[in-house]
Amino acid sequence: MKIAIPVENGRLCSHFGHCEAFAFVDVNLETKEILNIETKIPEEGISCQSAGWISEQGTNVVLAGGMGARPMGIFEQNGVKVVSGCPEVSAEELVKQYLDSSLVTGKNACEGEHSHCGGHHSHHCHHGE
Repeated sequence: MKIAIPVENGRLCSHFGHCEAFAFVDVNLETKEILNIETKIPEEGISCQSAGWISEQGTNVVLAGGMGARPMGIFEQNGVKVVSGCPEVSAEELVKQYLDSSLVTGKNACEGEHSHCGGHHSHHCHHGE
């Protein structure tokens, strides 16, 4: 199974489209073991549209802090499970918590009327807003 996490400085980035890179973590579900962690950046740069690229990498699950409606819809169309409201910890720690069912999630950081993560505010998706 492959898990993708938006990261900044090695930790989960709370806003999906504003991260430095994406960590792709290959895991063995039976042994709950992390097999490989690879950090990648899409050629076209990071934005809310990165959801399509992440899906193309063979991703099964995305662990995120906040995510707007547009990337959530893209993941849903591609059969990728999204877990939002995740804490800002290292990618490795986040995956371990997910695998041993100790992950505590809060509110999606991108919900609410003042959100800049999609929906009516989708023009704020890119870096440097």
